[in-house]
Amino acid sequence: MRIVADTGKISANARAIVELCAPHGIELAAVTKCVCGEPELVRAILAGGVRTIAESRLDNIRRIRAAGIDCDVLLLRLPALSEVHDVVTLTQCSLNSEADTLRALSAAAGRRRATHSVLIIIESGDRREGVMPEDALALCRLAEDLPGLDLAGVASSLNCLCGVLPTPENMRAFSVLVESLERDLGRRFRIVSGGHTNNLRFLMSGDIPARVDQLRVGEGVLFGTDEISEVSLPAPYTDTFKAYAEVIEIKDKPSAPDGEIGPDAFLRLNEWPDLGVRRRAILAMGEIDLSVRFLKPTRPGVTLVGASSDHTVVDVTDADPPVRLGEELEFDARYTAVAVGWSSTCATHVVARHGT
Repeated sequence: MRIVADTGKISANARAIVELCAPHGIELAAVTKCVCGEPELVRAILAGGVRTIAESRLDNIRRIRAAGIDCDVLLLRLPALSEVHDVVTLTQCSLNSEADTLRALSAAAGRRRATHSVLIIIESGDRREGVMPEDALALCRLAEDLPGLDLAGVASSLNCLCGVLPTPENMRAFSVLVESLERDLGRRFRIVSGGHTNNLRFLMSGDIPARVDQLRVGEGVLFGTDEISEVSLPAPYTDTFKAYAEVIEIKDKPSAPDGEIGPDAFLRLNEWPDLGVRRRAILAMGEIDLSVRFLKPTRPGVTLVGASSDHTVVDVTDADPPVRLGEELEFDARYTAVAVGWSSTCATHVVARHGT
């Protein structure tokens, strides 16, 4: 199977989101972890007017640097103590919540005679990474005092672990905390990184706090969508990624299983309604390749039935035109499908340069 990305459409989406953010004084940090820092896609995003790339893994950043791309890079995942040398070598800025990690970054920056910028990420309710609000001031002061570090600002993250949504209320609470920290420190932060794609809807409604001046956006740039809120973004393309898989069997089969039902290969319990005999195709693609349920068939009359490790079953009874053995079926691929598929060595990744 293969996944195909359209650089022209992604570049146009990036420009549209940059233009959405700019009147509000918000910088766009484009998140490319979904495509493992694919250099051609990074170049497409930068061509759309983005200046900062945000990545979660150092291997992805190494790929970007090896391709000769020297833009600013923000490390999203908290640095491991074992990574600090590479962090200060490969990136301009990182998110941080641990005092010992800040000290290690300071030492690594000193050895390189460099300055590394840090954002202190503050726990805002989702219970993933971040220093608790009452401890944020002490950590900010430590970052200010450590040589080789530049306290660029603070950050907030929601809707990643527990699904806590950004709202005008919790964004205002974060903004109030930012202003309190600035008063206590006697300075203004250069960067207040206030969220991700799901925060774009508040830009559109005018509800984003004025103090937020950076958003870390992946889905909105790469896919032109915000699947959490289902709000339409002013991005021109939502068909930026396609998945293709070859048909390896076509048979008429009963739709209901025959026998006692237990968990499937991925320990999922499914229900199988009896729709009578249906024409089914099996594709050379499975859950090891990508997350199949986040695909949408583009051919009319084709529907997903299910998938195991290496096989995907689709109902093609009503397909128009009819499905043939050996042909490829096309799917629109959503964020989660691509995020799994692009990191899979089982899938082939193709960057289409024909543009829009």
